[in-house]
This record gives sequence, C-alpha cells and structure tokens, in this order.
Amino acid sequence: MNAEKILREYATGTRDFSRTSLVGINLFGADLLGVDFSRSDISRGNFVLAFLSKANFTSAKLNGARLGGATLNQAEMTNANLSEADLHGARMQRVNLFGTNLSLANLMDVDLSHADLRNVNLRGANLKGAILKAANLREERGYPTTSLARANLQKVDLRGANLTGVDLTGADLSGANLSDTTLVRANLKGANLLNAEMKGIQLAEADISEANLTGANLIDATLTRANLSQSKLDKAILKRVSANRANFSSASLVEADLSIGIFSGADLSRANLTRSVLREASFVDAYLARANLTEADLTRAVLEKAEISGAILMKAILQGATMPDGRVNS
Repeated sequence: MNAEKILREYATGTRDFSRTSLVGINLFGADLLGVDFSRSDISRGNFVLAFLSKANFTSAKLNGARLGGATLNQAEMTNANLSEADLHGARMQRVNLFGTNLSLANLMDVDLSHADLRNVNLRGANLKGAILKAANLREERGYPTTSLARANLQKVDLRGANLTGVDLTGADLSGANLSDTTLVRANLKGANLLNAEMKGIQLAEADISEANLTGANLIDATLTRANLSQSKLDKAILKRVSANRANFSSASLVEADLSIGIFSGADLSRANLTRSVLREASFVDAYLARANLTEADLTRAVLEKAEISGAILMKAILQGATMPDGRVNS
C-alpha cells in the first residue's frame, strides 16, 4: 500500500491500517489523527512534521523511521520498535511507550511530559534537551528495568519524574534538571551529573559510585544508604541532605557544602573534604577514618561516637563541635 492510497482511504473515513506493510512509506506532514498502524511494518518510514495524535502504533516496526517534529501526543506505542528512529523535536506528551525499543534513537528536544516509559530500552539514545517532566520510568515487577545506560541526557528536564530502579549506568546527565525526581535504587554508576540541578531528589539506596557530581545542587536530597564511593562531588551543594548510612568512601568533596546535613552512620573513610563546609552537620556514629578535613569548617558539627582515627584535621574549624567523646569544643 502506498502513501496516496493511505491518504485517500483515510479521507473517506478509514482509520484501520493495522498489519500492513508500509516499509519506507513517505507521509511527510500528513494529518492522520487517530490512525491505526498497529503491528504494521513501517521501517524507515517518513513521518516528519506529521500529525499523529492518538495514533495506534502498538507492536509496529518503526526502526529507522523519521518522525522529526511530528505530533504524537497521547499516541499508543506499546511494544513498538523505534530503534535508531529520528524523533528530533517530536511532541510526545502522555504517549504510552511501555515496552518499546528506543535504543540508539534520536530524541533530542522531544517533549515526553507525563509519558509512560516503563520497561523501555533507551540504551545509547540521544535525549539531549528532552523534556521528561513527570514521566514514568519506574521499574515494574515482572518486567525488565528501563535502560538509559550510556544515554545522552544533557540538559534534560526530568523534574518530578519517577525513575525508580532505572539503569543510568554511564549516562550523561550534565546540566540536567532532576529536581524532585525519584531515583530510588537506580543505577547511576559512572554517570556524568556535572552541574546537575538535583534539589529534593530521592536517591535512597541508589548506586552513584564513580559518578561525576561536580557542582551539582543536592539541597534537601535524600541519600539514605546510597553508594557514592569514589564519586566526585567537588563544590557540590549538599545542604540539609539526609544521608544516613550512605557510602562516601574515597569520594572527593573538596569545597563541598554539607552544612546542616544528616550523615548518621555514614561511611566517609578516606574521603577528601578539604575546605568543605560541614557547619551544624550531624555525623553521629559516622566513619571518618583517614578522611581529609584540612581547613574544613566543622562549626557546631556533631561528631558524637564518630570514628575519626587517622583523619587529617589540620587548620579545621571545630568551634562548638561535639567531638566523638561527647566533649563540646569551646
């Protein structure tokens, strides 16, 4: 079936083009509101600037298709194959992509607000500048976890999105907005979060080891039992964070702001906290063995029952700090 026949039949009221072979079809700029292409083979098809709101692409083959600038709001794309597809600038608000393959797809500047992205393969996809505000990417019991491993997510907007258990291993999230995002149990090992906005983020039990969080804003973040070992947090802002039993071993926190944070039972052994600000932070029962606290500001910090053997406290400010033995410095 060719493009002319599709458009002619659509104009007469036909909407069902399911299970059709449409490989390489050219529907540039077509107005196909509510069309049904479910289970069709539309590999390498051209839908640039097409209007496809509420279209049905369930289990369709769209690998290598061009959908740049297309409108796909509220479309049904469950279990579709969009690997290597070009969706640059497409509008995909509230689209259902459950179980879809978007590996190596170009999703630059795509609007995926409130989209369902559970059980989606986004491995190696380019989401630079994409909007995923309030999108749902959480892990779903009985289904594979959504994968964004090594994906390009530079400056992406993920405010309020749910990424519980998502695989973001080695992903580039530099400059991304992750405010109030849920990343509980997510895998961010080796991820690039340079200058990321992460205010109020939920990272409990997440793996953020070996990640780059230089200059990131983590004010009011939840890091309970998170693994940040060997991560880079230089000049990061961690004011008022809740990091009970978090692992910061061998992490670099040079000139970081950890003031008023709660680090009870946290592991900061061998961490580099040179010139960091720890004013009024709580390190009750924390492990700071061999940590470097040179010139750190520990004014009114609480170190009760903390292990500080071998820690470097040269030129550290300890005024009003509660020491491991309960003694308060004058």
